[in-house]
Amino acid sequence: MRGGFCRGKAGGTPGIMSENDFLGFVRDVSRDPFGQIKKYAAQGRRMAGYMCTYVPEEFLYAAGLLPIRLLGRATQITKADRHLQSYCCSHVRGFLEDYMDGAYNDISAVLFAYTCDTMQSFYDIFKMNFPEKYIANLNFPVRLDTKSAYKYALTETLRFKEGIEKFTGKKIGAAELENAVNVYNKNRELVGKLYDLHSANPDIFPSATLLQVSLASMFMDKAELNPMIEKYLAGAGAGPAGGAARKRLILIGSINLGEDIYTLADEYGATIANDDMCTGRRYFQGLVEKPTDEGILSRYYNRPHCAAKHLSNTSRGEYIVKLAKAAKADAAIFDYLKFCDPHAFDYPYMRKMLESAGFRTHLIEVEQSLGQSGQLRTKMQAFIETLK
Repeated sequence: MRGGFCRGKAGGTPGIMSENDFLGFVRDVSRDPFGQIKKYAAQGRRMAGYMCTYVPEEFLYAAGLLPIRLLGRATQITKADRHLQSYCCSHVRGFLEDYMDGAYNDISAVLFAYTCDTMQSFYDIFKMNFPEKYIANLNFPVRLDTKSAYKYALTETLRFKEGIEKFTGKKIGAAELENAVNVYNKNRELVGKLYDLHSANPDIFPSATLLQVSLASMFMDKAELNPMIEKYLAGAGAGPAGGAARKRLILIGSINLGEDIYTLADEYGATIANDDMCTGRRYFQGLVEKPTDEGILSRYYNRPHCAAKHLSNTSRGEYIVKLAKAAKADAAIFDYLKFCDPHAFDYPYMRKMLESAGFRTHLIEVEQSLGQSGQLRTKMQAFIETLK
């Protein structure tokens, strides 16, 4: 880790997690979800993997399942090509490659939620070819602007919950559901505070930590991670003044596992001040107000929606402009997976809305299975230079 971001506190106040310890821990967890799966399997924990953040994790947790986000990390795609075309997004292809390599053998369920045509087709393909797992799909509506859509979503949510209860053989009680909501709300609040801390002072820790702590939350039992974040925040304070000269960027996109955009932003004198990513703020944004079935649905239904959901023709663009203004951003980077149709469809009008509001924009397409390229470095350096 480069100097300037690391204010080591090892040997400091007892009970306070040192910065080096915490930042190193979430970095390592975010890079090795398979290590976490092996650890929990050795503990006898029963795990359920989910493909999309519209899957209501609280029901899984309350039923005694540990939710694990399924994000493919395969760098060579060979086996998956037997089932998927090469123009399917690298998120789906990478996961399938890892699954066929046995990386997810300890996961006892694979859960989907409808987002895009690729994911819907993948659900059918996966269910046909791998019947040894419990596989379920939550048909979350695409349009969110009608009473009938909410009614349909509630019916689907209850069906999904009943399926989990049958699979686990355990009825989800009110006490278990309340505990799950408390654990998950706590995590959302804590990760949000980390985001706010970094936004207020970009030099307190690297921008990549935002991605790392979000991913760590997806790969860990949040009851285990929450106290670690609390201890870190208790010792972090406001941090030394700094970062005022950095250009402030927001990231917009779906799934991102690569730390390159974050580290290159820091390297060239900018910072990631906020994001609207499936592996970032959109994952933890919004709290469950009541520990009930409808309370849980309301959180997933009303949180800032992704490009695969529609509230109005401009609702997503309006939210992104508001997000950029709140972050005092200088520019926005569209960090898109190649072949991701929903985000590609959204891009022209969102770019127009941001630029009309005075924000510079830049589009970067990535393949999840590829490492940093010289082209990405050149693009980031050139764009940040134009902001100066």
